[in-house]
Amino acid sequence: MLEIAATRKAGRHRQYCSHIQYCLLVLIVPMVFFLLGAGALTTQAHTNSAQFQMLQTSTITQQEMFVLGETFKIGDLQYRINSVRTLEGDGEVIKPPSNGKTFLIVDLTIENLGNADVEVRSNIGFKLKDQDGQRQDASTRAHLAVKDAIDGTIKAGGRKTGELGYEVSKETGVFMLTIIPDPLSSKAKIATVKI
Repeated sequence: MLEIAATRKAGRHRQYCSHIQYCLLVLIVPMVFFLLGAGALTTQAHTNSAQFQMLQTSTITQQEMFVLGETFKIGDLQYRINSVRTLEGDGEVIKPPSNGKTFLIVDLTIENLGNADVEVRSNIGFKLKDQDGQRQDASTRAHLAVKDAIDGTIKAGGRKTGELGYEVSKETGVFMLTIIPDPLSSKAKIATVKI
């Protein structure tokens, strides 16, 4: 019986990495950690430099501005703001806006000049700010006030006309509508919207 137990133990050999695999592992793991750390330091050094900050500032201030009725292109999409109107609600279907506010309805046309269908979402692709830079959020009541929302799919070569709705202060007269066709891209254009 003693011989059988010894034979079982002798038959099992632990399988470790070969000598070459072990050497590669010892060399590669520290090198990966070193490169990750060096990349982080390089990125931090560049973002802190005055030249990098000046470059970032210049790209922000060089955004193009457009006005009502003007056509402009971002990537494969061509935009035109057709009209801007205010609305107080009808009291029955659409509740009126909060005290001191009005619904700002922006009518626009988007034309897809590309070869692929494009999905348009008003809450992702459009940001409205007032002249002081305060973001104006889209409200549910303002969304209900639009006749035909711009949301949907635009086929390749097609066009869509629709509206965006925001609840804004009556006292503000100028708004900046930032259009961001792809949230993962840095391409954005600003259209000036006047009440």
